Amino acid sequence: MTNSLKSLMPQGGRSIVLSVKPQYAELILAGSKTVEFRRVWAVHKVDTIAIYASSPIQKLVGVVKVAEVVRAKPETLWSYCSKRGGGLSKAELLAYLFGKDAGFAVLLTGARRFSQGVAPKKVIKNFSPPQSFRYLTQSEAHKLEQLISQEKVRR
Repeated sequence: MTNSLKSLMPQGGRSIVLSVKPQYAELILAGSKTVEFRRVWAVHKVDTIAIYASSPIQKLVGVVKVAEVVRAKPETLWSYCSKRGGGLSKAELLAYLFGKDAGFAVLLTGARRFSQGVAPKKVIKNFSPPQSFRYLTQSEAHKLEQLISQEKVRR
């Protein structure tokens, strides 16, 4: 197994597919957005995220590792993560988390872009875009690894 494939295998955590708007997916893959803010987050530890760029792209466009997940009040999240590349203004973050006592900042590292997007149905048989995220089964993670091993992956 190559190093690129090892990084997709859960190492004490699970793999998920995360729906992200295309402009934010691009920022994550370019390395300028290293924090993903979420209203809800996984119950199980997540260490690998397959990024699904929503409409109009509608493909898996890359993978990223989870360095840390911070749960805090919106103001605290802003203070903690504003200098780490959140990709949002304070007003956008507070509007996004409006009505929530706390939100999540997912600190990202090691983003890798697929040279060509992957059709999600090649990995997940009855794929429908998750509203937020979806855990990958071991079989699905294995399919994704196989597709990636056939594709040129660039940093």
